Amino acid sequence: MRTLMPIGGAMDKEHPRVMSEFIQRAGGRSASIVILPQASALQETGNVYVQQCLELGAGQAVSLEFRSRSEADQPEHLRILAEASGIFFTGGAQMRLTQLLGGTALETALHQAYQRGCVIAGTSAGASVLSKTMIAYGKNGPTPRAGIVQFTPGLGFTDRFTFDQHFRQRDRLGRLIYAVATHPGILGVGIDEDTAAIVEDDETIIVCGSGAVTIVDGREITATDVAEIERRGAVAVANLKLHVLTDGCVYDGKTRQVRLPHKTLPAE
Repeated sequence: MRTLMPIGGAMDKEHPRVMSEFIQRAGGRSASIVILPQASALQETGNVYVQQCLELGAGQAVSLEFRSRSEADQPEHLRILAEASGIFFTGGAQMRLTQLLGGTALETALHQAYQRGCVIAGTSAGASVLSKTMIAYGKNGPTPRAGIVQFTPGLGFTDRFTFDQHFRQRDRLGRLIYAVATHPGILGVGIDEDTAAIVEDDETIIVCGSGAVTIVDGREITATDVAEIERRGAVAVANLKLHVLTDGCVYDGKTRQVRLPHKTLPAE
């Protein structure tokens, strides 16, 4: 099974539900985790995640520390990726990842790892970069407006979804609606902090964490003026479908239906 695990950022370190889920899906005590910290400007980021993975029970964890394209394709890096069961992109700035990895043999190795079943995860900027069409920059706000978002190519593990992160915390609904209105065939996935939208086989989304995942489905849009509005004008969209899903909810991309987990109130 192919698994992507975009995470909305700001994971709870005291109750690491989301990171624990990543470790378990990557093999638990048999897991071999590779951290790619290049999105972060902080030198200690990779080691911090390595330590956390080991504390959560991963069998092995290593950080690939390089900051130039000429260093990316070292044979040792490619060997490590070939043996990984889980690969994790840290937060920071997503453009640091694409400019560093795009077109390298290491990028090819990442896709090969994904196709053979290695779990590919990323938090914050590391979540945005997982899709083919990546939200690189944008402005906050609930209303879709012309120029509210800038797209660039991502690493392209999926072309069905585009991911946004820190979603409710930074009021990013408007830019995700705008993204979907420009191409209604793409599903917009907005991920709250301390929450993951686990994508299985490029189809099913399972929510894990303390926040919510907002799915913006534009495939039934009947009308929009997104192509005519300029200069930060508000954009109209008709018949847009939106789901707000919490821990344990499942979205079926084939049927476009949602399953909510059964819950009961505690007895008084």
